Amino acid sequence: MKIPVLTLALIVLSVCLIPLPNTAAQAGMISTQDVLSEQNTQANRDKVSEFLNRASVQEKLQVMDVPAALASSRVDALTPAEVATLAQRIDALPAAGALSGNDVIIILLVALLVVLIL
Repeated sequence: MKIPVLTLALIVLSVCLIPLPNTAAQAGMISTQDVLSEQNTQANRDKVSEFLNRASVQEKLQVMDVPAALASSRVDALTPAEVATLAQRIDALPAAGALSGNDVIIILLVALLVVLIL
């Protein structure tokens, strides 16, 4: 009876003493520029999402047979540069919200292009 207990004890001891890989935690400083860039990207993404939630844009999406959920998911998949471009286009729109048909079509075509590429 002592032999199986000793064998088990040796196995447990040897497993505990096996050197584990040294995985030291690595920490680094996050620059202010990185934080601001992330905040700007999120603000731009929110701006494009709000634009897609407008009633006029929703109507245009329905006319083009694009589900609103698909457009929203594709906005989430855009790169920061693409989101910044779309946000700049939205900022350039008239303050009264009078979009020309060309502006809406161009924005929707860019969104559809991204959908097709991804």
